[in-house]
Amino acid sequence: MPEKRKGTDLFIVDNSDSDWKVRDYLHDWADLAHTFDIATGYFEIGALLALDGQWQKLDHMRILMGDEVSKRSRKALLAGVAGLKARLDESIEREKETNDFLRGVPAIVEAVRSGKIECRVYSKDKFHAKAFITHGKLAVVGSVALVGSSNFTYPGLTENVELNVQIQREVADLQAWYERHWNLAEDITEEVLKVIERHTRDYTPFEVYAKALQEYFRGHEMTDNEWEQTKSHMYPVLDQYQKEGYHALLKIARQFNGAFLCDGVGLGKTFVGMMLIEHLTMHDRKRVALFVPKAARKPVWEAALNKYLPHVRRGDFANLVIYNHTDLQRGGDYVERMQALKELADVIIIDEAHHFRNPGLKGTGTRAPSRYRQLYDIAEGKTLYMLTATPINNRLTDLLHMIELFSRKQNDYFKSQLGIHSLPGHFRNMENTLEAAMLEKSGGEAVPNVETTLVAADPLFSRIVVQRSRAYVRKSQEQQGSLQALFPEREAPRVVNYSIKKTYGRLLDLLERAFSKEKPLFSLAIYYPLAYYKGDNEDVDPLTENRQKQVVGLIRIQFLKRFESSVQAFQMSCQDLLLKLLAFAEKHSRTTSEQHRLERWKAQHDTLLGYVHQHQMQLFGETPEGEADADVITEEMLEAVEELSRDEYRVEEILAETFLDLDQIAQFLEEISKFKTSSDDKLKALIKLLKTDPVLKKHKVLIFSEYMATARYLQQQLKQAGLDAVDEVDSSTKRDRGDILRQFAPYYNDSSSAALAEAGLDETRILIATDVLSEGLNLQDATRLINYDIHWNPVRLMQRIGRVDRRMNQEIEDKILADHPDHEAVRGRVAFWNFLPPEELDDLLRLYALVSHKTLRISRTFGIEGRQLLTPEDDYEALRDFTHAYEGETTTGEAMHLEYQQLLKDCPELEERLNALPKRVFSGKRHPVEGARAVFFCFSLPALDVARQAQGIDDAGAWTEEAGTAQWYLYDLANGRILEEAADIAAFIRSEPDTPRYCSLDEKNLSELRVLMEKHIKNTYFKRVQAPIGVKATLRAWMELS
Repeated sequence: MPEKRKGTDLFIVDNSDSDWKVRDYLHDWADLAHTFDIATGYFEIGALLALDGQWQKLDHMRILMGDEVSKRSRKALLAGVAGLKARLDESIEREKETNDFLRGVPAIVEAVRSGKIECRVYSKDKFHAKAFITHGKLAVVGSVALVGSSNFTYPGLTENVELNVQIQREVADLQAWYERHWNLAEDITEEVLKVIERHTRDYTPFEVYAKALQEYFRGHEMTDNEWEQTKSHMYPVLDQYQKEGYHALLKIARQFNGAFLCDGVGLGKTFVGMMLIEHLTMHDRKRVALFVPKAARKPVWEAALNKYLPHVRRGDFANLVIYNHTDLQRGGDYVERMQALKELADVIIIDEAHHFRNPGLKGTGTRAPSRYRQLYDIAEGKTLYMLTATPINNRLTDLLHMIELFSRKQNDYFKSQLGIHSLPGHFRNMENTLEAAMLEKSGGEAVPNVETTLVAADPLFSRIVVQRSRAYVRKSQEQQGSLQALFPEREAPRVVNYSIKKTYGRLLDLLERAFSKEKPLFSLAIYYPLAYYKGDNEDVDPLTENRQKQVVGLIRIQFLKRFESSVQAFQMSCQDLLLKLLAFAEKHSRTTSEQHRLERWKAQHDTLLGYVHQHQMQLFGETPEGEADADVITEEMLEAVEELSRDEYRVEEILAETFLDLDQIAQFLEEISKFKTSSDDKLKALIKLLKTDPVLKKHKVLIFSEYMATARYLQQQLKQAGLDAVDEVDSSTKRDRGDILRQFAPYYNDSSSAALAEAGLDETRILIATDVLSEGLNLQDATRLINYDIHWNPVRLMQRIGRVDRRMNQEIEDKILADHPDHEAVRGRVAFWNFLPPEELDDLLRLYALVSHKTLRISRTFGIEGRQLLTPEDDYEALRDFTHAYEGETTTGEAMHLEYQQLLKDCPELEERLNALPKRVFSGKRHPVEGARAVFFCFSLPALDVARQAQGIDDAGAWTEEAGTAQWYLYDLANGRILEEAADIAAFIRSEPDTPRYCSLDEKNLSELRVLMEKHIKNTYFKRVQAPIGVKATLRAWMELS
């Protein structure tokens, strides 16, 4: 007998003796007693499990609990019972951490169910009594009570230092007290039974699978609060997928201070942006700056704000300001305004954020910093939301540069959340993986659009980007039964053939000969002076030299593209380059012989220079009086030329190359001067198409060209050809773009044909535009589009098509048909044409490859980029590639999300059931492969919560599951391989509601595998994110496959 029980009448049990604790006391009494009457503040399952094998010897056990609630109302009673149940539930969850299958608990369930164990809660007054009254089987033993501080919990029986005293003489009084309170207490035996059975019942494979899906998509689902449901103006307007995107963006931004919305073209990113603006300004009371393209400001953003959120911008206390992207580099009072924005704004939202994918110039001397660098300076300490359908245009580093706007170039910015210790290194690895994958897929030939799938699977991309393909949105809408998100059917692209030879004649031969020179087309020495550097090559900055080489290459590419576009575009480029070369020669011709050569060249080409001067004046306005004979090279042009030092550069060689370029340009321009519009085969093909196609000759059409000179030329020629209602817009257009757009697409810009007529405005049927209209505008009044140039950039093509092939609004569609019944045949079907010169196409692409070092293949059938293109089947493969890139094939992740959404739709009560499931829910099913065995785990992995860290919460307390993610694992018992790709794992664990439960693996082995998996997570994820001691993963669901 322990020493404490000797030599005194006072019998104390305080858990201080390792061999004698309250558990031992009750353990021994279970052999002697027939009944336990227990009074306790709390009851936890661990107390009974500590007495497993002993409590079963009793005939009866009563447990009387307090509710810890001071008020005595019925509501308080329910709250108290809920608290007791929650504590019991928590104790079972703790038990499962070491006792996976709750050995010993089924016996407790049976005892509670049979009435052997009864539970009541005393709620008349605050109840905090602790007593254990044991009733002996034999009269000689009698009844004894242990009264003191121990609750009927595992710590109360074993760990805490308590003070409990045994009472024998007054036990009858104690029993009377107990009976009195027991009779006044509420019976909660059934409630206790439900809590315990929730953990012990046999769950089906379907429940585990559905729970794993719920956990995997935690954070993607909507969590509407009262403000969104009752006070938001925008929320009711949003479609299901837009609401999901809005909630996900808020969560991402809270964690990372930045988030991307990269839904496909025409999926309504503006509406999600509007929802963010309303939430941030009206709910969070944040000061928000919105940066948008100039072309989209009035017709898109200001129009939408005025329509849906007029209250956000009303009054002196508005929390929203709007700027154009170009305002970042403006002078005047904009310098002060940007400084104020830097100091006062809390949030920046950027529409068409891909315009900030390149850092650009730092800005030294007289050269201003790029827009990117201006924005980077302003964005410090702010939360950024970036909207773009094309986060990656040319290279993966496009995305890196945009991330750096909020990561502030901190290389380990994502260390604690994603385990990425070097962001630039992460992108280098992605580039290498992408390059290898592209070569592997194509057998050594580059494959378009392959980066989309690879990047989407990257953990960084999936954590900071919300991106849904059009294919996903379509299917999501079908599942939801929604009619709000209508999309037109897009026909396969059509090709309009023309002949460059017929158009250009001898000029085409001149161009090909120029490209065949050692320095193709032009040497452009003035743009690559480092090639003529006199000093040591080691003194040359390789980045600067490479940039100069790139400039030369880009100029050559532009000349080729302008040549294909139109004679006018090529002519303008030649004239611009001629003037720049002449300005350089004027500034650097210092010796007598150099000056003589310059004057001789100008005299020899006097007529040409006069023609160029006159053409420039026509382009840029009327010739001012007295300036008709002004020098073709102005003082401003000369001042813009940076003078090269003859001590550092071989200027005489650069001048020699410059005069060779001038001769080549002169040859081109002299040939162009012979050009007649009547020989323009490309223009004739366009006019014929517009006049003969049954739809184009009556309905609206949008014509795109990359170049202003081409666009203006087309407007002039189409009017001369007798086509009516023609308009043109480019970057130099001074008219209000909102009016231009409204005249072409009145219905999708809050107007109508009647409203235009009432305002005295003509409605446009044919709109010719440069790419100033290729982004973010609603032009769905038109259903036809023509690409007049070869689109060398597939991304730009998609943006163009997206002006007409985008979300339709049923209300607007009804209004169009009500006003124009004859439009019914064309509504809901989009078609577009690509212009191609089939006979000269290979030659053009060969020249393009020569100057760009890129192989580009364009389908003659569809006018889109492809791969081999040797057979008709290759053409259709190119069309499939294009459709995949534009529509976006439903990704494996999106397919899983659609599947989960369908489950929720098919089983309306499923979400509530899943929310009620305990942690570590387990089941089993047959492995889909005969003879194979595996175990599936779904863990919730915590991450550093920056909001909690900012509140000063340190170490493990700052790590939350809310900031983290769910991870699936599949352990193969045959080879020990661990699969971590959810899309691959889903095929093994997918279950139907009637999938039978099947468990054959030994529970001990399963527990060992669970421990092994926790070690794996510790050695991989937690090591990677450098989690502090005390941070643990939570097992949410698991399943054996055998």
